[in-house]
Amino acid sequence: MRQAESDDHSPDLDQVRRMLFPQLPEAEGWARIDAAVSGAADPQRIAAIERLASRDLSNDLLSLLQLLREEQST
Repeated sequence: MRQAESDDHSPDLDQVRRMLFPQLPEAEGWARIDAAVSGAADPQRIAAIERLASRDLSNDLLSLLQLLREEQST
């Protein structure tokens, strides 16, 4: 990981990047995550994602994605 990227992203979020985009180059994965985070522009949502990222990612990430999808459809 480049030093500038490690300074901007938590280790937990880096783990999410590797899980979501294992086939993408690191910079492209970060670009997608950064776009999603800035698009959300909701500090509570970002904090929730960070909290979930530090736990059991497989189940928690699926739960988070379902919750976000439900919120977007309302």
